[in-house]
Amino acid sequence: MPTGRRERNKEEKQARIFDAAERLFDELGFAGVTTQRIADEADVAAGTVFRYAATKAELLLMVSNERSRDRIRAGAAADDPESPAASRLLALVTPLVLAGRDNDENTLAYQRELLFGDAGERYREEGLALFGELRERMGAVLVDTWERRAVAAAPEAAASDPAAASRALSAALHFTIADAAAHGRPTAELLTDLAADFEVIVRGYETHPTTSEDSGHTEQGEK
Repeated sequence: MPTGRRERNKEEKQARIFDAAERLFDELGFAGVTTQRIADEADVAAGTVFRYAATKAELLLMVSNERSRDRIRAGAAADDPESPAASRLLALVTPLVLAGRDNDENTLAYQRELLFGDAGERYREEGLALFGELRERMGAVLVDTWERRAVAAAPEAAASDPAAASRALSAALHFTIADAAAHGRPTAELLTDLAADFEVIVRGYETHPTTSEDSGHTEQGEK
């Protein structure tokens, strides 16, 4: 069905608001931008802006989510299945980390709103879902790398549930990005620390993968 004129008008206004917010956040930083300035830049009424995003923080989330999505896709496209798990994971998040250094003020505000913003807001929920998908991709890398190694070394060994390791990887990622943005740490140092964190987490995951059923058998044997 052809898109109606009203719907096309809404999409056009949203695109203008997005473009204006992106330009102004890049130019002035989060603290230097007001919703009125975004409205003026987009040539819409201030009330119109709030139909698409409830707050200035939501506007930043809207813009930053799209950039994060693009960088996560770039990291996934660069995956080398033959590499060790820690290297694959670092490659996956490197485009995201590098993009975060474009504007430390915006990155810090994005991390704050993403992790601690108001529950239920549209673009915060969208961002949380996006990084939830990233955690799942991290878990898939852990399982895939373990299974590739097990084919040659121990075909019968099953990979453990990667959920806990994925949460640890995600926590390390968010903390390191925020810490670098807050303190202006060099990007090379940031990536070095993140690589070390990932190596420790992966080593813990790969030391002795077990299933819940295996753990139950162990406990019964000890009794």
